[in-house]
Amino acid sequence: MKAVLFIHGFSARKEDNEYFINKIKKRKNIDLYDFVLPGHGKEKMDKVSHKDWIDKTEEELLKVLEKYDKVTVVGHSMGCILAVHLASKYMVVEKLVLISPAFIFGNFKQNKDDMKRVLKKENTDNLGSGFEGFKEKIKQVPLSNIIEYRLLANKTKKEINNVRCPVLILQGDIDNLISLSSAKYVYNKLKVKKDFVVMSDVRHQVFFSSKKDIIVDYIYNYIRGGIKYYFTKKTQI
Repeated sequence: MKAVLFIHGFSARKEDNEYFINKIKKRKNIDLYDFVLPGHGKEKMDKVSHKDWIDKTEEELLKVLEKYDKVTVVGHSMGCILAVHLASKYMVVEKLVLISPAFIFGNFKQNKDDMKRVLKKENTDNLGSGFEGFKEKIKQVPLSNIIEYRLLANKTKKEINNVRCPVLILQGDIDNLISLSSAKYVYNKLKVKKDFVVMSDVRHQVFFSSKKDIIVDYIYNYIRGGIKYYFTKKTQI
């Protein structure tokens, strides 16, 4: 049995990663733990500091270690930043899975392309326009929390070099919030065994995409390791 700690992203809703969490929890040989970061879990975020997020994440890791000697940490978006922090500080983290690592926020080029699609009234039913929920997010997130997120990202960038476990990075090529440059930044900074996978036609909400089953299975195979992952290893899905 392998232990997995999942860390959600900034201002994430429960349903954003529910598909992944439920699918992995059904696997008999995986014991997955998830939790809600401070300030989250309500329609509007409470004001918190980035230290609150760090402290909570470390607290949850220590809970897992009451039962397990090793743990794989999976993060999405800002959760990747916290996952990197854990792996840089605790040697018990045996693997990292970073989904859309949000060290560099914003994707102007993709937003520009999405706007062109909207203006041209192109059919984007299979992808979404790229702006879904953006207006609501602005209403839900205090400016101070955005500043705290940036402080967390800038503080943790220097910790990437200290990661000592293997890392899998997955990044959507039409992510409307995080560009490929952010994932490549992390990849280039890492000094460990690392794999990089581009998820084609996938936006930031990875587990709403049409490829969600393929992505979940790929992550599962990586966590389990062994021959099956070796023979199904890809650079694009």
